[in-house]
Amino acid sequence: MRRLAAAAAIPALVGVPLWLDTSWAVGLFAIAGGAFSIVALRRASLQSAATGGTLAVTSLALALRSSSAHLLLAALFGVALVLLLDGAHLSSRLAGAAIARAWWRRHMVWWSARAAISLGIAIVIAVVAPLIALALPPLWGSFVAGLGVLAAFAAALAFARPRADE
Repeated sequence: MRRLAAAAAIPALVGVPLWLDTSWAVGLFAIAGGAFSIVALRRASLQSAATGGTLAVTSLALALRSSSAHLLLAALFGVALVLLLDGAHLSSRLAGAAIARAWWRRHMVWWSARAAISLGIAIVIAVVAPLIALALPPLWGSFVAGLGVLAAFAAALAFARPRADE
């Protein structure tokens, strides 16, 4: 059950880059990332999940090089990547353990809430960013981008911190 939930991330990790660009390089990295992701979930290996995620991010970077990026697709890709890594980590940490259904439901709610918050933030950014770009002078773009990087780092730290129930 733990592995099946994280397996839902693999089609997004392979499909989003291929949707944006169908070149050989993108396809090769996307399929290799998908293969490592499958191995990661079958063997509960965080190292294979990290390798698969790295290959998937490389395929997305190659795909974005030649196409216009859509923010919601990138957010979906990011949520899928977090789900894969979290699922592989959870599978390796709880290998062979019996898990109560109530704990599993709470964890699924946690994953769903994290995905909803991430997608909601992406939608807000997609709406607000063009308005901010019109209102600011061009030289402020780097400053605002730096604030965005800091905010993304702070959000990643908030999601990565251990929860009280674990």
